[in-house]
Amino acid sequence: MASVPTPAGLLDMLVEILTGAAGKTDAHWRAAIGEVQKLPVATNVRSNWVIHPNGNRTDVATIERAAAIVREAHPYVAGE
Repeated sequence: MASVPTPAGLLDMLVEILTGAAGKTDAHWRAAIGEVQKLPVATNVRSNWVIHPNGNRTDVATIERAAAIVREAHPYVAGE
């Protein structure tokens, strides 16, 4: 069985993907992604996490594409 990442682990995963695929630094992507927020499963059945990316249009679109891919494999986060 696959393990369920924590919000911090999911953020690390997104940063690693974006740094490798789109360049720029880890710090850039961490700032642009922001916090991975855990939501209650009872009201968010399909996925219990959300991000609110910021930055220029290109960065936001890139983050949203990466998040969609990651969400397919990891729709839920565990922990705090």
